[in-house]
Amino acid sequence: MIKHIVCWKVDKPGSSKQYCDGAASLLQQMREQIAGLITLEINTDESRIDSSADVVLYSEFESWDALSHYNDHPLHLDLKAYLGPYILERIMADYEI
Repeated sequence: MIKHIVCWKVDKPGSSKQYCDGAASLLQQMREQIAGLITLEINTDESRIDSSADVVLYSEFESWDALSHYNDHPLHLDLKAYLGPYILERIMADYEI
């Protein structure tokens, strides 16, 4: 299994929940339509400390090939386009368990 985690700082941390809510329909489509995607969730940080991210995406994939398929999938590209204007900083990690 591959875990893919992405953390973002956004332009208006107070709007983080709205950004997530706005992506909810798209995320549901991704869960239903992207082969090899096991788990996908997006949420906001509750700690509100300076060193924390504002939004985090957690996902699990069956294989590296499934993650590659996800990265190129039109729905994933739609999510990137939706969040893109709000993102100030992005950090990610992929690893196999």
